[in-house]
Amino acid sequence: MLSKAFFIFIGGGLGSILRYLINQIVSLNFLSQLATILVNTTGSFLFGFLYIVLKDKSSLINLFLLTGFLGGFTTFSQFSFDFLELNENNVFTSILYLITSVTFSIIAAGFGILIAQRLK
Repeated sequence: MLSKAFFIFIGGGLGSILRYLINQIVSLNFLSQLATILVNTTGSFLFGFLYIVLKDKSSLINLFLLTGFLGGFTTFSQFSFDFLELNENNVFTSILYLITSVTFSIIAAGFGILIAQRLK
């Protein structure tokens, strides 16, 4: 049990650091909300892809990558905050952000699964 928690802990830390770095880079040139869309869409794609690729692999690899790394990398809390912040100023923009984020993430997860299945 402790080794499983350790793998999740290390993966989550690495995923969180990568999310922070991407947010810093993208926010310099664009909106911070764009960074959240990019991270969540990429994370959804990778989750779908890795879920298929790692289906029959060690549970520790799954815990490290899917639960830990991608759990730390993607961020529903930041997405929720961005939505509320945008909603204060412009309801249309906040709804567009909501629809774009959810749609892109679901499509990306589907593409990840599809690509992984074709590569298998």
